[in-house]
Amino acid sequence: MDILEVLTKKLNSPQADAVLTAQGPLLILAGAGSGKTRVLTHRMAALIASGKCAPEEILCVTFTNKAAREMESRIYHLLTEIGATVRTQLWISTFHSFCLRVLKKHITLLDYKPGFSIFDPGDQLAQIKKVMAAQNINDKIHPAKNFQSRISTAKMMGLSPDKVQKSTGMTLMDPKSLEVYTQYEVEMKRNNALDFDDLLLKTYELFQMYPAVVEELQDHFRYIMVDEYQDTNHIQYLIVQKLAEKHRNICVVGDEDQSIYSWRGADIRNILDFEKDFPEAKIIKLEENYRSTKNIVTAATHVIKNNSLRKDKTLFTQNHDGDPIRIIEERNEYEEARYIVKTILKLSAEGEGQYSDFAVFYRTNAQSRVLEEQLRTQSVPYKIVGGVRFFERMEIKDMICYMKLCMNPADDMAFKRVINVPTRGIGKTTVEKLEELSAEHKKPLLACLPLAIDQKHFNSGTTAKLRRFLDLATELRSDAQNFKLSDFYHILLEKTGYALGLKKEDTPESLARLENLEEFDNAIAQFEQERSDESSLQTFLEEMALVSDQDSLKEQVNSVTMMTLHISKGLEYPFVFIVGMEENLFPSRVDPSDLGSDDLEEERRLAYVGMTRARQKLWLTYAKTRKVWGQEQMNPPSRFIKEIPQELVEFKSFANFSTAGFANRFITQAQTSKPKYRDDFDQSFPDYDSDSQVDPGSALYSKGQKVKHPTFGTGTVFTVEGSGDQTKVSVLFADQTIKKFVVKYARLERV
Repeated sequence: MDILEVLTKKLNSPQADAVLTAQGPLLILAGAGSGKTRVLTHRMAALIASGKCAPEEILCVTFTNKAAREMESRIYHLLTEIGATVRTQLWISTFHSFCLRVLKKHITLLDYKPGFSIFDPGDQLAQIKKVMAAQNINDKIHPAKNFQSRISTAKMMGLSPDKVQKSTGMTLMDPKSLEVYTQYEVEMKRNNALDFDDLLLKTYELFQMYPAVVEELQDHFRYIMVDEYQDTNHIQYLIVQKLAEKHRNICVVGDEDQSIYSWRGADIRNILDFEKDFPEAKIIKLEENYRSTKNIVTAATHVIKNNSLRKDKTLFTQNHDGDPIRIIEERNEYEEARYIVKTILKLSAEGEGQYSDFAVFYRTNAQSRVLEEQLRTQSVPYKIVGGVRFFERMEIKDMICYMKLCMNPADDMAFKRVINVPTRGIGKTTVEKLEELSAEHKKPLLACLPLAIDQKHFNSGTTAKLRRFLDLATELRSDAQNFKLSDFYHILLEKTGYALGLKKEDTPESLARLENLEEFDNAIAQFEQERSDESSLQTFLEEMALVSDQDSLKEQVNSVTMMTLHISKGLEYPFVFIVGMEENLFPSRVDPSDLGSDDLEEERRLAYVGMTRARQKLWLTYAKTRKVWGQEQMNPPSRFIKEIPQELVEFKSFANFSTAGFANRFITQAQTSKPKYRDDFDQSFPDYDSDSQVDPGSALYSKGQKVKHPTFGTGTVFTVEGSGDQTKVSVLFADQTIKKFVVKYARLERV
């Protein structure tokens, strides 16, 4: 048996075809759970083992560091199994990591200095606020985050300030935003810093300005492979097109049904139009799901087929049927959370799984609060993915900024963060005067300190404090160059007095912060162990800047995992709850007259992604009432629930135990050969709250009465409660939202 036969013997026919197709453009449409990572790793191993190319001639790009590490490990394992050896490092990385490697080699061509800083979103926002202050722009009238969003969008589209200005009919930026963007770029250059979007944009600008650099990379990478191609934005698309232009050996893998990131620039057209970019492309569909039960796969397939922006493929599986999809109706979000926690405890006690087997997904981060309360009440351990990340905590950011300043003395954002941390009596006024000096002499803040000291711009006390900080910064910069990273970190904590200050505070908060600093020490030690020859301070800071939410997951911790649906993509769990399955929450508010809108289709793709994360059991839950911004709202169940075939579901409602006859409206397939799921489900919501205390003497409003509200428009009253000043009405509006009002204050008008 030859090498290729060994590599493909355990693959199905389409998977093997994809692995063996080496030349020319290749589009692999990989449905959820269809083994796309398996195909990518086997294909790369096949290219290397068959001698078609050297390992370093393949560039494989994916979207998280975790995925890149997993793929690299699998490929080394595959090659070892078949007796092949790889003596060079494989080029498997994220887009940002790849571009960073390119820029580190060629950054001087763009008039930047080596050792540039990478600004995180917080640093970027601070820089924008500095520009706004210089231009006398009021942050309350023009929020800095709006400018940040517009700048990021422009960069994802490959547009520098000059290109934005030259674009005809360009509505991306108003003149004020363009002015901020232009000056922001000037300040970033002065700081010798790039933001996260710059890593891609500056790489593409390098390609445009220096064709020789592109040609060098094209000759180096004869084969290009791109994972999760449906998630690429325009600038990533442009970079890939440039790299693949010469040899056209480009293989992209993706699933348009899982394109859920348009809000951060992902363009579904990149995968839908691949054949237009490469007319000679071969298309292979991976449609067999190996992850989930047949009921879950069938349910998800029926939901996603309602979309129009998709390729013609149908997911299927040979796995067993499994349990029905459980659709749970609860009275409110608190009862919904209690049901979820109770179910987790019950199944865990019965030995069906441990806590780490359960995941709870929600549409918005705000939904986690009630769930957290119930989990804590029942002492169920949990972790939230996508909350405040470890590397964004105050003490960790402080340490990273000290390190950044040691690497890049021109980093003004790092300077401003640490000049008075720990407190050393250097206040805001002093920093503002330093900034004036910096602007006058066109020098970074740190470089202005000797000038301020020698020319006595401050009183003797402030001058002494600035001199001590300058000496400290100079010492630390020398230490960073002369000690290994872990030793330097201990020196940094000692010389700055940071750790000692927290110990002296001796409060629960300060001790928790010390624990975080200790965990940071562990992270540095782990980094040195994994990187050995490349464990420099610069490399460490680069990796910290590129870490993502999924990269920080600790799979060995036995706790329930909670996250938004957007973060769930690429993960899988035996048991999954998707909560808040209500109109105007999930899908989020969409125009009811535009049911085929792109926004709605992306919401449906998000539902598909969430459903296909489940391997064994899936729960979809919704509440009859839910507080939103302090107001009780009543929304119909999500349309996505109603798109699941009735024979695949099992209903359970709080009303089964409190309202006579209600259970008959949720009869399952197991109980009758002619289930009345669809009609009864559609009709169940307006009948809710039939036991409310209706005031029969109310002359103003009655069920069915047409009313008009100055904000929400025209609607229909379907419940009336209380009497006199306490009379409340619930109104169903045209967008299918139900809102409850106290009549006395509601400004309702009878139509």
